[in-house]
Formats: sequence, structure tokens, C-alpha cells
Amino acid sequence: LRIFVVPHSHCDPGWIKTFDDYFQSQTKQILTSVIDALNRDPRRKFIWAEISYFEWWWREQDASKQETVRRLLQDGQFEFVTGGWVQPDEANTQLYAMEIQLQEGHDFIRETFGEEYIPKYSWSIDPFGYSPTMAYLLKKYGFQAMLIQRVHYRIKKELAQSKHLEFMWRQTWDENGEYDIFTHVMPFYSYDVPHTCGPDPSVCCQFDFARSRGATKYVGNCPWNKQPKMINAENVEERALLLLDQYRKKANLYQSSVVIAPLGDDFRYRTDNEAELQYGNYQQIFDYINSNVNGVEISFGTLSEYFEHAMGTFTPPLLKGSFFTYSDREEDYWSGYFTSRIFDKALDRQLERVLYAATSLGADKVALQHPRRALSLFQHHDGVTGTAKNHVVEDYAKRIHEAIRFCQDWAVRKLESALKTLDGSSLSGLESCWQSDAPRGLSQNLCGESGDIVVYNPLQTDQYCGGIRVPGLTAAKASLPCEEPGSITGSQADIQFDPQTGLMTHPVKEEWMVWKVKKGGAYLFFPGTLDSYQAEHQIEQGGYVVKTKDWKRTVVEKSEIRNGSTATVIDFVYETFLQNGNEEWFVRFSRDDLLNEGVFHTDLNGYNFDTHHFRSDMPIQSQVFPMPTLASIEDSKHRMTILSEHAQGTASLEEGSIDIWLDRRLKQDDERGLAQGVLDNVPTRTRLRVVLEPDGYKHDEKNEFEITHFCKRMWKELNHPLEMYGRLRGGNLLPIADLQPNPNP
Repeated sequence: LRIFVVPHSHCDPGWIKTFDDYFQSQTKQILTSVIDALNRDPRRKFIWAEISYFEWWWREQDASKQETVRRLLQDGQFEFVTGGWVQPDEANTQLYAMEIQLQEGHDFIRETFGEEYIPKYSWSIDPFGYSPTMAYLLKKYGFQAMLIQRVHYRIKKELAQSKHLEFMWRQTWDENGEYDIFTHVMPFYSYDVPHTCGPDPSVCCQFDFARSRGATKYVGNCPWNKQPKMINAENVEERALLLLDQYRKKANLYQSSVVIAPLGDDFRYRTDNEAELQYGNYQQIFDYINSNVNGVEISFGTLSEYFEHAMGTFTPPLLKGSFFTYSDREEDYWSGYFTSRIFDKALDRQLERVLYAATSLGADKVALQHPRRALSLFQHHDGVTGTAKNHVVEDYAKRIHEAIRFCQDWAVRKLESALKTLDGSSLSGLESCWQSDAPRGLSQNLCGESGDIVVYNPLQTDQYCGGIRVPGLTAAKASLPCEEPGSITGSQADIQFDPQTGLMTHPVKEEWMVWKVKKGGAYLFFPGTLDSYQAEHQIEQGGYVVKTKDWKRTVVEKSEIRNGSTATVIDFVYETFLQNGNEEWFVRFSRDDLLNEGVFHTDLNGYNFDTHHFRSDMPIQSQVFPMPTLASIEDSKHRMTILSEHAQGTASLEEGSIDIWLDRRLKQDDERGLAQGVLDNVPTRTRLRVVLEPDGYKHDEKNEFEITHFCKRMWKELNHPLEMYGRLRGGNLLPIADLQPNPNP
């Protein structure tokens, strides 16, 4: 038996405190005490994941401390794991941003230490469920294995019983296993010390020496009333054998004879004293076992040492699919965070949109480092998830708001220098039309309803503003409005609205719904009473616009060039302001003639797809899934796909229907550490694009779900619409002269 005890500290880049507050009050001391502890004894090891923190700490160190770190890295005592800017959420994120945060971390490591220190092993212990998109991304970047922790407790049990907690994770579309990656699932409830040495937390907790009475002010005692005992010559045999028994039991759950025992928790190793308590006591245990127990070797280790010893010693099984929706106990499903702080999930995508546009205009990683790092920080599993304290949410929003402005300003400068008018007049004074005056304030179109604008198309395919065709990667002069409520000329959609409510009845039925709940918080959703949304409403333009005190819905039929498609495309733009506590608002789209037989598809990170089968024997909260961009149902005659410009939760609880969450407001905490509800809702805008396809798609349960080329194009245009700029002065839009031809910036 080979046992590696792997010291670590899980440092959230924002959660209860802001990123800056955590760094100043905790993380910087952690890195210093760890490096000093490693420097005192070459047998000690430590792994570090969050490069956002490490990069800041590194900048503050003198030459001698930096030299020490270089030596510790070289000697394999200190090791980067994953090496991303953060440990990203995998439910609400798009592949685009997941990759940017990985690049930002890896670029720092490469430039500071060299290519050889870029990790080959990934460590993701706290995100609330896992996506195969991350497995794909890691493999693409040369990773050999990954470790994950928050997997549904029943799935862990099933995997443990068959010794399948280590497997090759395969992409559903990958026929020959080119992107397979070796994956280790931690077997127990948590990544803290009580749940990482073996199956009995009351025993494992006795070996978390930071919990010794009076040892640290910030770590509580063991809740099982058996406290750690300092190791000495008198008790080392009894203590070592007690701990070894747990390691052996843990080893029985895996096929190899190698055990990884993480040694850490949130924000640990804050002081020299805490570091010495852990390293010193464990070393005595190691020395005893190595000298007195045959067939066991134990030491401190790193993630790479574990994987290098375990991999190749057995043939792992193959597994396909995602690990959503996560449950850690009973019927507690983490499906609330798919929607929590939905405004900020939308803000995240606005930054991705303008960052993408600036990049397509020629901005490189160096020019865009500031917005790339702001985006990267927010991919953290308490950022885009909406699971941080109110003031932390505000702090993230300020960073994203500034980053959006940065990208918009860069694009304006580029366009002003690249574009020429026919009459030689200046294009100076261009501004982005869509702006917000507060970090958590809804962006408004400052260019108004009419007038001249410059539009830029960041895609490679044509887009349209009104009747103006804008080729890919091209800027053009256009006139507002680019779109108006209503149906298109010659529409085949036969759009109809209920004269009483103004809600659409054909070609899809639209219902505004509310879950009135009694529990649930930022993380967890528990259904309560299902109701339709009732309020005094105003119907305008024959139903294309409906307003209530807290909702406004606008319908726009899209008239893009069809390329032979027979699809109907209708945008529903919802502006909502949820102020009633313990309500979860969603919209239900349905078709009576669509028989999907409980089969429901969602996307994973705007890249992969996940297929779900409705189960009447499972709680409703387990059948809510992340919808970063897409949800779809179909039969042999119809496919209904709903695209969104940001992440939210989705479900298909009735035949022929899809529910899309719009916001949620919770009065209570859900006992996962945040210690507050979600009551900081602000006005939010959600654009949903309903794509109805009567043909052209593959309907075959044996094959993986795929979207059509047409639907993919609708997805791209929703995520990367025309960027609009006007010459604004004193709130007025100035005219713009005609541009010289072929203005490709």
C-alpha cells in the first residue's frame, strides 16, 4: 500500500469576503507560511490551485523569497494543480470563458517559471457538479488526469461498490476515445480532513491537528466529541494504527494499491503554528508506519505523485455523461444556483460578448489582460454561480462593469482609426450604444429609437440591422431601429395572442409561472406551490408587448436569411424585477402537438449536450438542469429549441413543455455556508430565442442530440449580435456620413 498525504488549502477567490479582502486577511499569509514550512523540511509537500491569488502574492515577494519558490517547484515540494485563474463553476459557464481562465493561469506560470511547470493534473474539489466539457478542455491542454469531489452521493455509492471511482471519462461524441481522460472521484461527503482519510469522520477529524484545543482561533473543534491528540512517543503506535485502518478502508474502494489523502480545508495553513501542527504530527506518524508496518509506505505527496503511481496499474472503466444535478444529502439538490443572481449571470455574458468582439477586431491577450482576468475571476464557483455575499456580488459586478467599458472603449478606438467616411468627415465621438451607469444597473440603448449608427459584426457570417446586410468581420453604417416588435412580412408563423392576457398561444403557448416556496437559498431549490403569475397587465401592439408592474415582455419575429430553412424564430425579451420573497419566476413554453415522451436536452457550457429522461419517482428539484445557452425537446414532427443569451435553470416537467427560470428571491439561508438568503434582486433582461423546426433535424434516440446548422447560427447571433456605436453628444445622436466601401477593421 502506497499512501500520499497531500496538504492543500482551498482558497475561494471571493465568497464570504471579496477577493481583495480574502487576499489581505488570509491568503497572503497562507502562501507565506506554506513556503516557509516547506523550506524547513525537504520531506514536506503542498499543492496550489488558484493562480489569481498566487500571481498577486508573487508580485509582493522579494527576490530571495521568489528564489525559494523556484527551488521548491524544481524539487517537487510545491506543485501547481490545474493552474487556472480559479477553480471554475462548470454549470453556468461557457467553454469560451472556461478556456480564458485556464489560459490566464497557464500564461502566468509559463512566463514566470517555464513551460515545464504547467500542470498535467487537475484538482477541482468544490464546484457543485461537473461537466464533460471541462474534461475535454483539460485533455485539449495536455492534461493526463483529473480529480473531482462534489458528485451526487448515490452515484458515489454506486461507483464505490463496483470500485469504479476511477474511470476514463469519455465525450459522448468521441467514438475512438481520443479525448478520454483518467478521472478520480473522491469517495466521501467533503474535501475537509474528517472526510478524506477514510470512511469514519469521527476518526479522521482526530488527525486534523489544527482543530486541537487552543491551536487556532479560526478552526472549530471536532463535532464528534473526539478531539485530536498531539503525537508523541507514548501514543504514536496507537494513533498511527488507528489512522492507517482508515487509509486501508479507503484503499478498498479503489482498484489500485495507491491512496490519496488530502490534508486541508478552506483557507488553511494561515500561520506557521498551524503548518507545524500538521506537518510535524503527521511526520511522526509516517516515521512510525514506515519503520514498523510491513507492506505500507506513507509520505507527504503531490497530486502528480499520486496519479503517476496509480495510473497504469489497472484497466479503468469508461464513463460518459455529466454530473448534474448534484445532491450532497437526502433530497437536497443544488439546482437553485443555476438561476441565483441571474442579473450577474447576464452581466458575465455581456463581458464575454464585448471581449469576443474586441478580439475579432484584432486585440490580443496582452491588450485585453485586464478584462480577461476580470472575466476569469468571475468564473469562480462562487462567482457566476450567484452564491456569494451581497457585497461580494457587488464587487464582482464592479470588476465586470469596468471590463465591459474597457472592451467597448478599445473597440471604439479601433473603429475610429480604421473607418473612413466618403466625405472625409470625422468619425470621432463614437460611443457604444448599449451602456449601463451602474455595475448592477440594466444597460440601456443610449442611441435611442432612430438615427445613424455604425454596426460591427464580430461573426464570420452575415447579420442584419433592419434591411442592412452586414457581412462577417465588417463595420457598416446603419439606421436605427435594427429590430422592432412584431412579425415579419410574409410570416408563415401565424402568431396569435390570448386577447385577455396578451400571452402567446400560437405557434407556441407562453405561460408566466411562479414557484411559491418555503425553503431553499442561493444553492438549493425546493419546489413549493406552483401558480400562474397574476397581475394587472397592459397589452400593447396586439400582444407583441405586454406590461405589468414587474414584468415586460416584447416579441420580435426574426427574419434572417433562411438558407432554405423552414424554421420559425421568435425572440421573447423579458424585463423582470422580482421583489416578492420566496418566489421563483419562470416562463413555460409548450406545444400540445409535441410528444417528447419525457426526453429533454440541454447544453453543457455552450459546447456539449446532455440528455435527460423525466422520472416520476424522483423529486422535481432533481430534474432542474443548468442551461448555459440551450434547452430542446422534439418528436418526429417538431423540434422546439430555446436559446438564451445567459445561464439559468431549466426543466421539462410536463409533456411538450420547457420551463426557463427568469429569477428567484429567497428569504432564508440553505445551510451551505453562505449564511444569508438571496434578496439583492435588481431589474434584469433576458432574451430567449424560440426556434421551431418542423424538419431538418436528426430524430433518433440511438444517436446523440445535435443541433442543426441553422440553430447553431441562431445561437451564434444571439450570443454575438451586431455591436452598435453612435456619435453621442449631450444625449443626442449626431448624423454619420457614408463610409468608404469594404471597411473591414
